[in-house]
Amino acid sequence: MRISVDTKIYAVIGDPIVQSLSPQLHNGLFKATGLDALYLPIAVKSEDLGKLVDGFRLMNVGGFNITKPHKMEIMKYIDQLDPLAEKIGAVNTVVCRDGKMIGYNTDGNGFIKSIETKIGNIPRSELTILILGCGGAVKSVAMALADWGIQKVIIANRTVAKAKELAGQINESWPGKAQAIDMTAEALKAAVNEAAVVVNGTSLGMADTAWQTPLDKTLLKKELLVYDMIYSPAVTQLMKDAREIGAQTENGLEMLLYQGLLAFELWTGVFPDPVLGKKLLEEGIKTNEN
Repeated sequence: MRISVDTKIYAVIGDPIVQSLSPQLHNGLFKATGLDALYLPIAVKSEDLGKLVDGFRLMNVGGFNITKPHKMEIMKYIDQLDPLAEKIGAVNTVVCRDGKMIGYNTDGNGFIKSIETKIGNIPRSELTILILGCGGAVKSVAMALADWGIQKVIIANRTVAKAKELAGQINESWPGKAQAIDMTAEALKAAVNEAAVVVNGTSLGMADTAWQTPLDKTLLKKELLVYDMIYSPAVTQLMKDAREIGAQTENGLEMLLYQGLLAFELWTGVFPDPVLGKKLLEEGIKTNEN
């Protein structure tokens, strides 16, 4: 690509940042849409975050993404928060416009975009989703689902106090939308029977625990959409179990894709082609694996 003084700079910041797929995605999308822009990965320590943001202001960057461990810390250094990002308490996308930095969180809405066509004709007001785990991504997804207007989000966690804390935070803004349960077989069975979608938000199923699953196969049912936020490996043990009984499955690549496409739209006003975006991410994963 030709880089000039007019080329708009975008970035992803984190620590570490080497495995990020965002440069592969966004540079490919800038090229495909003909926009004069460049997207850079930038590693930054927490103690230098404020200085980097000051540098971005001087450079007049178009925007940037934030990944671990800076999604909460970044809020100290920007000018304004989108209401949903403020409730979540974390920012993954900043838009720089008219001298202001505005923080958004596209993780949860990225999840929603990835399931919209897969949940059939279930009205939002009748949709119950069970989420296993209680990490940062779970909080973003659960709050976005409550904001979207689903009937209920059930949060299951081994440390039930953490699930209750998150459910309480959700119910403060969206009364009655969240329920916390422990991960006993009895509680999980009741929740699965109530839910149309089951989401793994734990780390069980990643490369170092590839043979493990957060939900026993006997608790699954074929009517479910079983969604694993993990995207590498592409098919986790939970997904294998679900497929064996005829349930629909999806991994976390779609969520990663759509949170990126929504960020791109916030920066440029253009919502890119999801098919191209997914191809770019898959190429990035292959490169990282090699």
